Amino acid sequence: MPLIELKNIEFTYRGAANQSLSNITFSVEPGEFIGIIGPTGAGKSTLCWVITGVIPQIIKGKLKGTSFVKGMSSRKTPVATISQIIGLVQQDAEAQLLMTDIEKEIVFPLENLGLPPEEINRRLNYVLDLVNLRSECQRHPFYLSGGQKQRVAVATALAMEPEILILDEATSELDPIGAEEVHNLAGLLKKKLKTVLMVEHNIDELAKVADRIIVMDKGRILMDAPVRQVLSQVDFLQSLGIYPPQVTQTAFALQNKGVNFKQMPITVEEGMQAITRVNHNV
Repeated sequence: MPLIELKNIEFTYRGAANQSLSNITFSVEPGEFIGIIGPTGAGKSTLCWVITGVIPQIIKGKLKGTSFVKGMSSRKTPVATISQIIGLVQQDAEAQLLMTDIEKEIVFPLENLGLPPEEINRRLNYVLDLVNLRSECQRHPFYLSGGQKQRVAVATALAMEPEILILDEATSELDPIGAEEVHNLAGLLKKKLKTVLMVEHNIDELAKVADRIIVMDKGRILMDAPVRQVLSQVDFLQSLGIYPPQVTQTAFALQNKGVNFKQMPITVEEGMQAITRVNHNV
């Protein structure tokens, strides 16, 4: 059974004239790492809120279709229950941090669950090591870098031991160093076979970790396919204002000049290997 299953989802915000989501249908299997891309206003965050039940339980509007998480309706199952299955990390890390130090931030929701102290300590130690923040655990979040704050937000979500993690443009407000920290963490989660949905604008980084990519525009899914199949559609993506990895764009330009590639490279490593093969065949 899929962990997430959406069928014919349509949503219009209260007071809005146009739909924000239209005819959305897809599913997520355990262990998949799915990238979600699209221009601003494509409906990516709205989609995340529907999956987690925030829409329609907290954010109101007209919702049609069905949305299930582990067989439970996300329209009817309390958000608090779904949050134990899905961890949601949004782009504004500061808005998600409430406590006076990192340790308290991570422990607070676990205490609310009534977990025994030894279980809380186990989870705390695990996620501090996972996000490499053990040495900072007594610091106030205010004094952390953007990347560190986002890693705290991820750690807090992971401490709940959710089966699914949603990263909704978690790097969009970070400098390059902070973004790299979060991307490295995403790669680590993939190695641990976590189920991840990552809304991301840095396609070069997404190419390294995603199994599938969903392309959205104007509230619709235009493409849902394996990562290489999607990123190889250079003209299509660029028409939406989405730019595939630079190595893919370069290979696409060379291909148009008559250079044949066995498969379109989507990472720098693949690009170097492809160029080596081409040189050997010349």
